[in-house]
Amino acid sequence: MSFLKSLTAKLSKTLVLYGGWGLFAIAFIDSAGLSMPGVKDFLLIYLCAKRPDLAWLYAVGAALATALGTLVIYGVGRTGARLFGKKPSRENVNRASRWLRRNDFVTVLVASLLPPPLPFKPFLFAAGVMHMRIARLTAALLVGGAIRCGIEAWFGVRYGVGGEEYLKRNIVWLSLAAVGLIVLLALVNYLFRRTPAEPAPPSDSHPS
Repeated sequence: MSFLKSLTAKLSKTLVLYGGWGLFAIAFIDSAGLSMPGVKDFLLIYLCAKRPDLAWLYAVGAALATALGTLVIYGVGRTGARLFGKKPSRENVNRASRWLRRNDFVTVLVASLLPPPLPFKPFLFAAGVMHMRIARLTAALLVGGAIRCGIEAWFGVRYGVGGEEYLKRNIVWLSLAAVGLIVLLALVNYLFRRTPAEPAPPSDSHPS
């Protein structure tokens, strides 16, 4: 595994030099299993700080690449294959599976917004094992990616390169706030759907 860490470090340093295309590649590779902790987030902020007019494009590209990369983990779970010689632990997968059975879309969306080092890959692996509909999975990933990358792009535009330090200090609270809002909306929607419909008024007509 030390070889992979060394390869990842060298690869991330090289890709950073390619700007937006490097960001897309890093987001994809990191999400597909070759972890580059924090590189995508801070590169996104940096690029948005340097080119605020392209911030929306960087955010969309990063969110799309992240979704595409995570679909690799989903495919690994669906086929039972191994990725870089390692699978998530059975305990983590079983825990993720219990959450997915209750509400797959919201579970993946919330998991995608959890702050590090909380695990996200076990949820993707479990989604593959359970053959979650790929359309619902992709939609959840895109929504989660749009929220996360949109916030980071805004930090880059608003605070410049200094947004990196602000994000480091507050990423846990920002992530938990986003998760809390989504859970609250999901709960309201759940309660609304469970509200019984009012009974129809009795008919005044009588059979002749």
